[in-house]
Amino acid sequence: MNEGSSGSSGYGGNGQDDHRHRVEAFAREASAQVEHARMVFDDLNERALAFIRERPGTALLGALALGYLVGKIASKAK
Repeated sequence: MNEGSSGSSGYGGNGQDDHRHRVEAFAREASAQVEHARMVFDDLNERALAFIRERPGTALLGALALGYLVGKIASKAK
């Protein structure tokens, strides 16, 4: 709504409408971004599961190597 428009009564009515519209727009945008992130993570999960099903040995060796590296880094951090 424009500041000069009428239609709301009381002190600060137009400002409240403007804030309400901004909050609603923010909520819609945030909801869309959360849904997009959920779709991306679901896709990544499916791809990871497919890789593990197709190459279980490689996935196991990769997990062991990653665990070893994380353990080395964590032990140096103390």
